Amino acid sequence: MSDPTRFNHPIRETLAEADVGRVGSAVLALTRELWVLSDRMAVMEALLERHGIDIGGEIECFEPDAQMQARLDQRGQALVEGILAALAGTEGD
Repeated sequence: MSDPTRFNHPIRETLAEADVGRVGSAVLALTRELWVLSDRMAVMEALLERHGIDIGGEIECFEPDAQMQARLDQRGQALVEGILAALAGTEGD
């Protein structure tokens, strides 16, 4: 498992004055990702409730196995890398 805190210590200064536009892009990219995830989660919970499954409580106490934790870590890393790419102006490279 990778260290999820390694992104807290970037190689260069994160917020130089010239980066303000990129910070805005990063915030928008993060907001889009958050909206998509929130929307999908709400739809999933509604669909499960429609079928008699109240999943909210189960999600709160769920503990992933090693394989799922690895997938979660990979997704988290991809999200953080996308945000850092937006900050650096290298998204799409």
